[in-house]
Amino acid sequence: MENIFFTSFHVAGFSYYQGAYVFGDLKIGSKLEIFLDEENKHDEFAVELRFNGHKIGYIPRDENREIALILRAGYNIFEAVVQQLSPKAHPEQQVRVGLFIVPKKTAKKKTKKK
Repeated sequence: MENIFFTSFHVAGFSYYQGAYVFGDLKIGSKLEIFLDEENKHDEFAVELRFNGHKIGYIPRDENREIALILRAGYNIFEAVVQQLSPKAHPEQQVRVGLFIVPKKTAKKKTKKK
């Protein structure tokens, strides 16, 4: 079963964090890590995005509530993937990310021995 598309967005705060340091290493299809930022004083549902350990920004506030609640409940069901790179755009519009739900792996059914 394939990953299920959930949403897409531009990385919020890209120009304020380490995005410039890793922009040249990002490629379409690059996977990003997502983490709750529970100490964020400005957004109780803040979800941080990282690439190779570098914080590049956040999932935008208008997209993050449900994602944060799912992560807070202990489910890491998401895969974040770079969908678009626009080097000439404003830094806040340079990286577009697709967020996908990774389906639960189905275990093989066990059959009873006769």
